[in-house]
Amino acid sequence: MQQPNFSKRMTAIGFAMGLFVCMPLTVSAQSDPVAAKLPPGIVASQGGVVVSIQDIDAYAQKIPEEDRAAFFDNPKRIESVIMNMLLGRQLAADARAAKIDQDPLVKTEIKLAIDDVLVREDLRNFRKNLKVPNFEQLAKEYYLGHESEFVLPGRVNVKHVLVSTKDRSDEAAKELIAKVEIEARAHPEKFDDLVDKYSDDPTKTINHGMIPDAGSKKMSGPFAKAAEHLKKPGDISPIVKTNFGYHVLKLVEHDPATQQTFDDVRNSLIQKLRTDWVENQVAEHTGSLRGKPLNADPALVASLRTRYKTHGEVMPEQAERQDAKQAEKAKAEGETPSNTPAKHTDH
Repeated sequence: MQQPNFSKRMTAIGFAMGLFVCMPLTVSAQSDPVAAKLPPGIVASQGGVVVSIQDIDAYAQKIPEEDRAAFFDNPKRIESVIMNMLLGRQLAADARAAKIDQDPLVKTEIKLAIDDVLVREDLRNFRKNLKVPNFEQLAKEYYLGHESEFVLPGRVNVKHVLVSTKDRSDEAAKELIAKVEIEARAHPEKFDDLVDKYSDDPTKTINHGMIPDAGSKKMSGPFAKAAEHLKKPGDISPIVKTNFGYHVLKLVEHDPATQQTFDDVRNSLIQKLRTDWVENQVAEHTGSLRGKPLNADPALVASLRTRYKTHGEVMPEQAERQDAKQAEKAKAEGETPSNTPAKHTDH
């Protein structure tokens, strides 16, 4: 239900853009007042190349629409984008001067890059022109049929005594934790004393055995399950075995799970249903294109398996065939690879 957070999306965008290492954008410090005067619509120039506001608009198309405003509301990020574009333009100009763009393979790469942009924009246009239905009623029906999906889990805070099996035998650990359990049940109000006296948890000097949110998925399964079963503050758990050793838990606080109302989840649920519907439409659209009659050259397709193999490289299938032939040859000669006698030379 939750959308990916903005910082993670920005990290992904940064990698996707293939950003170069940038230099500070200090036009006023690097240029005299005359050189700093740029034609209308030109954001910056350097080394004989320019970046226009239209270039920035095109760059922004790579960023999800809902993230663009936040992405550009950052002076350092704007500086990075402009400097990277200028650097890219200069490198591209060098490539053209060296006629690298005339290389047949490079020409094909450029065509593929154009196709990538057109694919992105075609799918954007497809989504834009969809007649999206009203999901209000559907969201209500979904909520009523899946109320358990909208429960905020409760929070369980416990204290524990850990008897580790790292420096003692399993039998010795079980004997000691049994003693801890008996004392804890007899005097739960003295549980802190048991933590100080018996627990092998190295963090006990800091947290006094406290484990917040002990029922969460980040905890060991048996430990979390035992914590969830404790209902009243002061309750003592049975002995629990984890990879760390044996535990006895005492409940400090147990906040119950909370059922969210439809109003609590309405907006996010409608957005999820809408997004799912749109992506299903896209999948059907692209699926219909994939389903068109296909004509391929089997020989050329098969040749791709070895087309890019380096000289002398043996493919896994070739190695298997070679091993099989050697095994068959050895069998025909009445030998096996494992019992073939070594050849000796008499001197």
